[in-house]
Amino acid sequence: MSVYKDYAESRADRAAEQTGGDKQTDAIGEGLSAIAYALLDVAAAIREQTEARQ
Repeated sequence: MSVYKDYAESRADRAAEQTGGDKQTDAIGEGLSAIAYALLDVAAAIREQTEARQ
């Protein structure tokens, strides 16, 4: 797929590795980062699909 997919997967993996109460903020940040990169990947796919139709 795209580079965004790789970023999203790595951020999700990093979020899953965070354990303990003191790491909760880090895990949330990594999880939100994974979501952001996944949304960028979706946007890129939509853009490519739109360009292909024109």
